[in-house]
Amino acid sequence: MDYQSNRISIKLFSAALFIVFVNIKGNPSNFLFSGYVDYTYISRLSDHSLINIPYRMGSLNLEHQSGNFLLNGTFALEYHVRDDSYFLGSSNPQDFILDMRELYTTYSSDNFEFRIGKQIHSWGSVDENSPIDNASALDYYYMFFGGTDRKLATLSTAIDYYINDFKLNVVFSPIHSTNRIPLGDDDFPVRLPVYPKVSEIFSISDKPYEGGIYGTYSTRFGDFSASYFSGYDRTFNLTGVNVYGHGSDISFPYVDIVFGYRKTTVLGLGGVLLRDYFILRWDTGYFSTQDQNKSIDRLSSFNPTYYDSLHFTYPLLEKAKYQQSTIQFETELPFDINFSAQYFTHDTLSYSSDSLPIDQEIDIPNLEINPDNMKPSNFFTPGMGVPLAILTKKAVFIIIDKSFLDNQLKISMTSMMDIADYSVTNETAGSLTEFKLEYSMTEDLQSLLGITKINGSVNHPNGEDYPFNRMKDFSHIRFELKYFF
Repeated sequence: MDYQSNRISIKLFSAALFIVFVNIKGNPSNFLFSGYVDYTYISRLSDHSLINIPYRMGSLNLEHQSGNFLLNGTFALEYHVRDDSYFLGSSNPQDFILDMRELYTTYSSDNFEFRIGKQIHSWGSVDENSPIDNASALDYYYMFFGGTDRKLATLSTAIDYYINDFKLNVVFSPIHSTNRIPLGDDDFPVRLPVYPKVSEIFSISDKPYEGGIYGTYSTRFGDFSASYFSGYDRTFNLTGVNVYGHGSDISFPYVDIVFGYRKTTVLGLGGVLLRDYFILRWDTGYFSTQDQNKSIDRLSSFNPTYYDSLHFTYPLLEKAKYQQSTIQFETELPFDINFSAQYFTHDTLSYSSDSLPIDQEIDIPNLEINPDNMKPSNFFTPGMGVPLAILTKKAVFIIIDKSFLDNQLKISMTSMMDIADYSVTNETAGSLTEFKLEYSMTEDLQSLLGITKINGSVNHPNGEDYPFNRMKDFSHIRFELKYFF
């Protein structure tokens, strides 16, 4: 991010804080507080060992209104399990992180709302896995959760404008927001193919502005929506390769793999059809992405004093178009059983890039990749859209639940099935199934018992690199005791 963009971001945040503090007045009892405290135990089904992943132990929501102004804040306490060698590398006794998830001010009028501050945005017609829901980045640790729990807030402004049955939402942020990704130092099952060093990231040279517009028109049959969003990808991409030498000597070259962030625009359409016996929801997004780094000339990321000359540079100049769609069907079955199903699909429509330096003239000693597989298209991953696209290109989700004892007890089953290769193998390659029992012990105290089973495929052509094969050891049993206040 350049200096001017930093100044704009600071001014925006300062303006938000100014509005917040100017309008917080009156009796402190006017503040409304709510939240929860959550105690969770999660262990593997295979050997009953504890799974070491962070989770939110508590959350506090606050709200304060003064005239047309409303202050909203959400704070979370994230717990991290310490391993048995933790104190050999650190003397810090803290094992939690205090996270200010949201803090923003809303000004309301008769036909519009204006919000400014750190906030989470939600777009789309389907409940989860919407390809057009890109205004907020994702927290991968909570990608299997629902709603805003899986999202990260960003410093931004937003306007909701209402005209009869039409609603218009405009979002703008001067900051490039990226996903929070597991770094491979805990037991979270989802892994990225590569984890670059900070020094290997090529900074965005242009202004990292992000923003979009989302419109919804409501009728007695349902809703119709259209959207446009432009920003930089939430996850990094391979942007090119540099080869350095010592002066004119290239007998012992250093190969610098350079990563960056493509710029992506998303055109979206969606809708909701309401009928007496079912609800049909759908979202589809058309993505156009392009690497902005026409040149990746820079100093070596490793020992620039010795590797002081750039001999070869190979920017990839990636361009791609892809499409994602999610369709959701909901209905009520006999015996008051709720049924919901989703179908997700991802298709890469076109891809082009320059070539990488795999030939007889340039040797790459520190790149541990088979040259036969060194095709840029093999490394292309979508930087926006549905996060599950890193696991599969086609999936089916089924949710069945039923309540008992005047809604005091709820039993549910959720299943995700990978059907990307179903037309070839006539079977689902991988699946994730969860059985869950929720019991409200009192109005404020809820217990949960869940069992999650993940199946892979021994016959999958990717072998152990197939995501569901890597996730099998994440099959687990989970117990929660959650107190709401």
